[in-house]
Amino acid sequence: MDVRERAQELYRVALDDATWRRETVTGQYGWSDTEFAEALQLLSRLRLFVPAPDNRNGWTALSPDTALRNLLTEEERNTAALLHSVQQTRSAFTRILADFQPVHARELLSVRMEVVTGAANVSAALENVARRVEEEVLSLHPGRALPAEMVEAGLERDLAALGRGVRVRTVHLGAAAAVPHMASYLRRLSAAGAQVRTAHTLPLRLIVVDRSTAIVPAPPAGEDGIAAVILRGETLVGVFREIFEHCWEAANALSDVPAGPDGEWRPEGRHREVLRMLAGGLTDEAMARKLGVSERTVRRLVSELTERLGAASRFQAGASAVRLGWLDS
Repeated sequence: MDVRERAQELYRVALDDATWRRETVTGQYGWSDTEFAEALQLLSRLRLFVPAPDNRNGWTALSPDTALRNLLTEEERNTAALLHSVQQTRSAFTRILADFQPVHARELLSVRMEVVTGAANVSAALENVARRVEEEVLSLHPGRALPAEMVEAGLERDLAALGRGVRVRTVHLGAAAAVPHMASYLRRLSAAGAQVRTAHTLPLRLIVVDRSTAIVPAPPAGEDGIAAVILRGETLVGVFREIFEHCWEAANALSDVPAGPDGEWRPEGRHREVLRMLAGGLTDEAMARKLGVSERTVRRLVSELTERLGAASRFQAGASAVRLGWLDS
């Protein structure tokens, strides 16, 4: 019996008896835990099974017609969100080009550029810039989480700047921010007064200091393959500021939900309530009404949860929460 046939049998069982139990089904058919999980996953992916926290087995079986409508509705929402994001990006890039492309070449000549190669030299350049910052530091951090020792060195620079009253805004990839030492770093940074957000994607690694200095990666050079370009000049740096602001507006606020005692993230407060309502199939409007917040806030909370869970959709986030037992109590 292949996974499709097992899924059909499980579907028949659920239609006949809504109170079915996993142990009964696996015992009756002689399935292993893996075989049962594969059948359950297929039914969930086809939307024939949806999370039902009130049911003992955690699931409700839907008719094929209802499952198909739910699949189409979800795809329509995802497509609309993707089109909206593309329109925002196109609008931001058009604005950047309109504002800065006509700048006279004579003004661009005022830009000073310095290429720094080697990890030690790049680190020293960052230290030098950090000591000179007076008002604001903006940064984007795509790619994998940096090694713990580099993160700690960066934290010392950030805390020193914050202690002098410097404003700090930073955006990190959500996947990197979930790494334990990065999560700890970002929580400490936020607690010290920095504004921290996360995003699914970022265009480049970037640091902007006081509207006059930008630091971006250069093509790898030297033995350790680390290099950076330091640009000085308000005109060109202004372009990078526009890129940062666009990424900042599209990013999500850093969740202040603490990690569990084993280091694994656990939903609490509003996040937990949103997960319960997602599992129950509530709309953004209904969730906003129950929580007493705006729909925009609900969408942000849902985005943070799907990112934390590595889910591709709201449905998957609710299903993952049920599977992990987060809604059992």
